[in-house]
Amino acid sequence: MPSHNNLAIIAAAGSRKTEYVIDKALGMPDKNVLITTYTNENQRQIIERIQAKSNGTVPAHITVLGWFTFLVNECARPYQNAFTLKPGYMKSLNFIGERYRLTSKNSLSYFFDKNRDIYRNGVSDFACDVNQITGGKVIARLEQIWDHIFIDEVQDLVGFDLDLLDRLFDSTIGITLVGDPRQYMVPTNTASKYKKYKKEGLLDWFEERKAKVTIEPRVQSHRCNQTICDFADALFPNMPSTESLNTEVTGHDGIFIIPRADVAAYVATYKPTILRENKNTDTEGLAAINIGVSKGSTYDRVLIFPASTVIQYYKNRDLENFKSRERLYVAATRARFSATFVE
Repeated sequence: MPSHNNLAIIAAAGSRKTEYVIDKALGMPDKNVLITTYTNENQRQIIERIQAKSNGTVPAHITVLGWFTFLVNECARPYQNAFTLKPGYMKSLNFIGERYRLTSKNSLSYFFDKNRDIYRNGVSDFACDVNQITGGKVIARLEQIWDHIFIDEVQDLVGFDLDLLDRLFDSTIGITLVGDPRQYMVPTNTASKYKKYKKEGLLDWFEERKAKVTIEPRVQSHRCNQTICDFADALFPNMPSTESLNTEVTGHDGIFIIPRADVAAYVATYKPTILRENKNTDTEGLAAINIGVSKGSTYDRVLIFPASTVIQYYKNRDLENFKSRERLYVAATRARFSATFVE
């Protein structure tokens, strides 16, 4: 019977979503638990934070896997023969190609390249097809391995990933998903299916499944002060407002903008962490972290070298023509006290 012990936590930046996952997993020593997330950086942070709370080790009852490792090795590979009719046909993952969309779904080339690597856009689709062909063996196998599955940064899951989530919701496994649509930056694939459920649309997808999934909003930030929360909230006026639990005052608090000529003096005075749009961004020779990589991290202060469109938005606050809301939200909400943009 389905467990329907399913929970979706939709929470603002700094609400300790990942901390919740880690504490819950550590608190289930009598259960076999999987924690999965998409990016390598998130996976690394989860492992390090578990080790910090568990004498430097990951307890035996907890498995931490990247999303595609989970898809390929635990969902697609075990019963692949039901589709391929060739034992051991699948080799690895083709993370770049997308040819599977251009051929008949009944052919191997729909899912696999000439090296027998499965296209990333189709891994979840393949797993769901194999599950159907085998009468549910893919999900039944997962039920035998894990009692509870935690999925961190659920906003990254798109396309056929949502079909697989539906199968997991109907399983005996308890499913907990945590994420924030405002931090949608690195989707798992480029499939066009369920495009309407990307970004804030994910809330609609969960709402349509509220009979299976309890939806829990979290609107308090332990990280950002209220000025930063208000700036970030303005980017997503249809999302709930965030309440800051950070009331510490330092004398340099909130959102600022400085000219490039003042960067050296600013860095010397406030010692911020430097964030940049990408590796090609001129940061005046300062060591910097890409905004996308910073997701999930907390810093006292950030100095941001953004795209020019961010500076335009800062000045005119025109959301209609601003296409980088998620990146700006992530960049600003890394900071506890101040987020400063270089003009």
